[in-house]
Amino acid sequence: MLYYRAARTLLQLHQQAESPLYFLFVHTIALAFKAYLRSRGIVTPRGQRGHALRDLLEQCHRNGLQVDLDLRNVVQLWESENSRHGFRYFVFEGTGRPDINYLREVVNELMRVIQEVIKRPTTGLSSVVLKFIVDRPQKK
Repeated sequence: MLYYRAARTLLQLHQQAESPLYFLFVHTIALAFKAYLRSRGIVTPRGQRGHALRDLLEQCHRNGLQVDLDLRNVVQLWESENSRHGFRYFVFEGTGRPDINYLREVVNELMRVIQEVIKRPTTGLSSVVLKFIVDRPQKK
């Protein structure tokens, strides 16, 4: 959710922050897919495999997520660009990426769906997770 909020905030500065916007929106997609899978009690991959959007998309689809053509298009376009790290570095090869507004619309819809699903997990998990933010210790 934090990457999603950051992307929506940066969208107002679109021309000056295009690469970080792509990264935040796509990272949001990966985290949304993982949240969906975890809400179903499925262990998600870590490391490099944990960022394979097409694999995550297919795993979500096999486990009940309704996947539309726009989401498939965005994932396919992103993998074309990401296979050469084109969103981070200048690459001397042709790649493709979704228009930032198209990407935003697809992510907005995905987040709407995922948030609804997460509100009603099917696994019956009831554990609580606490995360603390610890500041630098103060000298006495």
